[in-house]
Amino acid sequence: MIGIWLTILVAAIIIEFITPTALVSIWFAAGALVAMVLEVAAAPLWLQIIIFFIVSILLLLIVRPLSAYYLRGNIVATNADRYIGAVGIVEKTITAQEWGIVKVEGASWSAIPYNCEMIEKGERVKVVAIEGAKLLVSALQE
Repeated sequence: MIGIWLTILVAAIIIEFITPTALVSIWFAAGALVAMVLEVAAAPLWLQIIIFFIVSILLLLIVRPLSAYYLRGNIVATNADRYIGAVGIVEKTITAQEWGIVKVEGASWSAIPYNCEMIEKGERVKVVAIEGAKLLVSALQE
């Protein structure tokens, strides 16, 4: 049985290394390691299997949220959503085929039309949404 636990351990570690996101299968590697120790200690198979699942699930439920919280610590909040609803001035004409430039609250942003409309330079626009690093804007009816 030690061979099966070793196989699970190695497979879980390999999967962990080849997946782009962190901490995907390491729980099963830890569970297999504990089960392997129980095998060496001559514990019955049923106990090895139960402990494997308990350790794997506990680590998943306890460590994953903590690690996700600390791994996300590098994200910097930009508060860009504060621009939604703001009014800006078009600095470069916006068309459905070509991004334009809009100045909102002193900052220049790439912008696309919300309704596939053409918006000329100098017109006032309202920011409807933010998509990635560009604003979706619609012309203000004056």
